[in-house]
Amino acid sequence: MRSASFLLWGLAPLLLSAQLTGRVGPLKSAAEKAAYKTCNVLDYGAVADLSTDISEPLLDAFADCNGGGLVYVPEGEYALSSWVLFDKGKSWALQLDGVIYRNGTGGGNMIAFDHTSDFEMFSSNGKGAIQGLGYEFRIAGESTNTRTLRLQKTSSFAVHDIILVDSPAFHLSLDTVTDGEVYNVVVRGGSSGGLDGIDVWGENVWVHDVEVTNKDECVTVKSPSHNLLIENVYCNWSGGCAIGSITSGTNITDIIYRNVYTRSSNQMFMIKSNGGDGYVRNLALENFIGHGNAYSLDIDSAWSNIATADGDGVEFSNITVSNWKGTEANGAQRGPIKILCPDDNPCYDITIKDFAMWTETGDSQTYFCQSAYGDGFCLQDGDDLKEYTTTLTATSAPTGYAAPTMKEDLSEGMALNTSIAIPTIPASFYPGVTPYSRIAGGSLAAVTPSSATVTPSSRVVSPSRAATSSSSFVAWSSSARVSSSPRPVGSPSFTKESPASSWTRATGIPTTTAAMNTQPTNAIEKKPSADTEVVVGKCGFVPPPNQKLHDHVHHNSPHHH
Repeated sequence: MRSASFLLWGLAPLLLSAQLTGRVGPLKSAAEKAAYKTCNVLDYGAVADLSTDISEPLLDAFADCNGGGLVYVPEGEYALSSWVLFDKGKSWALQLDGVIYRNGTGGGNMIAFDHTSDFEMFSSNGKGAIQGLGYEFRIAGESTNTRTLRLQKTSSFAVHDIILVDSPAFHLSLDTVTDGEVYNVVVRGGSSGGLDGIDVWGENVWVHDVEVTNKDECVTVKSPSHNLLIENVYCNWSGGCAIGSITSGTNITDIIYRNVYTRSSNQMFMIKSNGGDGYVRNLALENFIGHGNAYSLDIDSAWSNIATADGDGVEFSNITVSNWKGTEANGAQRGPIKILCPDDNPCYDITIKDFAMWTETGDSQTYFCQSAYGDGFCLQDGDDLKEYTTTLTATSAPTGYAAPTMKEDLSEGMALNTSIAIPTIPASFYPGVTPYSRIAGGSLAAVTPSSATVTPSSRVVSPSRAATSSSSFVAWSSSARVSSSPRPVGSPSFTKESPASSWTRATGIPTTTAAMNTQPTNAIEKKPSADTEVVVGKCGFVPPPNQKLHDHVHHNSPHHH
């Protein structure tokens, strides 16, 4: 359990409630549960021979240890031929120190927890894994909905120090969950859509220090969700983080993504919708680093991958994007900012500040806004929300876009037709930031934490009993503690004030195509173009110092919403 709260300061609009609302994690530690009772699956017929089905030993051990104990899967390689549902679990833990290999071919969830409370799933050695062997379905040309791990209607829980590999479909789904914590988790999936990493919908959940490789969702929020904190995320050849898909009845509020590093992915962050109704409110996207991604910031209310739902479109409001650095793959084809809001329901109170991205291909990039109101780049200011479109084209790099990389960056995505090796949990999930908790089986990461990160205290708990042939449990982990330090760390302030480097705006022409030219200050960054002409745009934009602006204007007839 953690006591976690923080406060955001600033002028309206504020994200006052964008915080964890209370304790997260199990109510009792794994050590306490093991001391009460330990159920070793070897005592229930499990055999680490990659052949004997472990499903019945798991369920029998759960039946004996539910209500206060710990189910222990020792090191070794086990086969799972029949899927396992742990239903109505209360005050128990599952310690997975071995590796479970999928051996069945059924659809649905390989391992699922339903109506569960005060629960912890973890490994003590950092090597506990579930190997889905999804490539076998793909080689056979078979379509499947076989998912690896699902928690549904679960409260006061933690999942940590676990590795999920090559799921045939989704890897980890957190469905209608509350008061939970997920950390020190690695997902390593094939490079294809439909292989989601971590999907979460619920309330008061902290996801941190995770790595995802696939080509679909990295860590994605679904509806309904409230008060989620997602930080220290490593999207390493992934689809990227997102909200969605969302359509009718969307209800998402008070979400923070912080310290997100994205490499060679579909996007750094995306909101995907198409028609529908409801709202996404109070969203903070802080401290993002990207390299080689197709899109960077992509809010798309006309996402063509889903059918158009009835309604004027989902409302997006009070969104703050701050401290984004790095590069995108091709800024002329897919610029670093794309905010496409519904014409019949424009976005408002959007702030973009400290945003410096540059293209890896060519010497220009675009910023596109449609019916989006707020401060920064192509956003329009004002309270009279009208339909408009604006495209800005930058022909030189912005100041300060250079950003660090991670030594674990993959050079390519995972193959779809061969087995994917089980990786190790990395020492860090964001450049220069130490994980909040020690990686199981290892030591604290040897990196320098940023100023916004506190050095974590150890989760180590003394073993509750000596190892025996029938129970070699080592009670390494305990989430049931109150942190002595104030964490999660408070976010920087959020205000409606435009940064000094953004444009001064006046209301006017609703539809604009403009071009700007910014000066780089770092010799290793791309050189600016030779163009030196300075023009004040017809739409009322005034370029800041050392910035040139060219415009080409076309018009629509605006209508009032």
